Amino acid sequence: MSYIDTYTEKNFIDPREDNTLFQWIFSKGTNYSCYNEYLSTLKDEDLINNRIDVIRTIIYSIHTPLQFTFFYWTLLLFILHKFNFKKPVMKIVLIHFILRSTGDVLDKLGNLWSYYFANQYKEIKNGDDTIYLWEGCQYRSFQTEMHPMKWFVTRQLGVLFWFTGEIAADWYPLVRTRAVARDQKSIRLVYWACGIFNITKITIIVYHWCFSPAKLYDKNGVYNKELVNEFYVYYWIIHLLIIYASVFYDVAVFHVLKKCVFKTVKVKSGFLKKFQTISEYRIFISAGINIIFLPIVSVTIVLKLIYYYYKGYHNLNFSFDEIRQSIANVQYFMIFIDQILLLRSKKEATKNMSINALAKLNGNYFNNKSSSNSIFQYNSAKSNLLNYNPDESQNDLLKSYNSNHHDFEKFSLHSVNNDNNYNGGNFNMNNNDDYNDKSLSFSYNSNKTLGNYDNYYTGKIRIQ
Repeated sequence: MSYIDTYTEKNFIDPREDNTLFQWIFSKGTNYSCYNEYLSTLKDEDLINNRIDVIRTIIYSIHTPLQFTFFYWTLLLFILHKFNFKKPVMKIVLIHFILRSTGDVLDKLGNLWSYYFANQYKEIKNGDDTIYLWEGCQYRSFQTEMHPMKWFVTRQLGVLFWFTGEIAADWYPLVRTRAVARDQKSIRLVYWACGIFNITKITIIVYHWCFSPAKLYDKNGVYNKELVNEFYVYYWIIHLLIIYASVFYDVAVFHVLKKCVFKTVKVKSGFLKKFQTISEYRIFISAGINIIFLPIVSVTIVLKLIYYYYKGYHNLNFSFDEIRQSIANVQYFMIFIDQILLLRSKKEATKNMSINALAKLNGNYFNNKSSSNSIFQYNSAKSNLLNYNPDESQNDLLKSYNSNHHDFEKFSLHSVNNDNNYNGGNFNMNNNDDYNDKSLSFSYNSNKTLGNYDNYYTGKIRIQ
């Protein structure tokens, strides 16, 4: 990156010549005299400030990923999933973060090209003729469209990364729906809706690439504002189509889930509880916000078209980009909220399963006829296990319990008699800690052998 005071005449372009695209992109202006005029107004302090601006912009661009809207959400999700990028959801979130933050970096780097030296003309209407009077020089590129390199970096490359990242995240509802909906015929609607949604975003990427940086200035070396205004008319029409496609996508997902999931999930609770416990209900939020703001954006675009084509008002600022970004980002916030609530629900479900799966025994005995799984509970306050009476031929079931390490040694039980009730036989535990509501569980198999298993789902002795 060269400093502004080191440009030569070779860095400038004559718009009346047949210049290549690369010549336009790397040009510093259309009038070398305007550049010299600008240099004559600079003091040594101004030159130093310009160099500081370059260094500051580079540093800020490096820092930009940390300012990304979803950076800390992404980091939190990585930690909760223990950086396991083999999961499809983690791949989606990672790609989304890398691509969109790269787009933000490119947008910040666009500040390196803050000057473009060109002619300025005043347009005067004389009947059917238009007369252009030279007004002076243009020094700064106040808008992105006023510098070919800035347009290429921030709007062509930047938009490519932004929307590609969005497309990656747009697959999340499809992945979630496919995971819970088994009706393949119904899920085809979601595939179609997702495809249409992706195509609208690919369209806006291609649309930016079709607008060449060489079109930003006319043959007189003047900023082509009329052509740029026309570009943004269709730009907003495409964005309107994107929002409509987003609503269609949400409706398609909800339709499939309602058909395949909601009918089988009966939760007698309010919407808030369902929102917290059932992933699919969170789609309501994204779809609801889209539907609420869709009329506002639609009316805005229609008014812009009316004033542009019928009234000839080409400079009206109908930009609602903040609303557009808010609408677009809601569905991406839902990804992180959904994953966090899913992990929370999974943790609670695991806890409840470990408690409910252990059949509570009344008294100090159990009958192995009633279940293929035998449950032994201990009361930590008394520091002993519930009693049972094994055969004389049985081996010692429990060898020792280490209170410092909370670990049971492996054990096995042989020759279990299915016709016996097991009573008595204390298992004393040497434990100084207070274990309330703890439970010890194991199961025997058809071969009448109590086995040691790897997790509590199959019978491992586990402290809850």
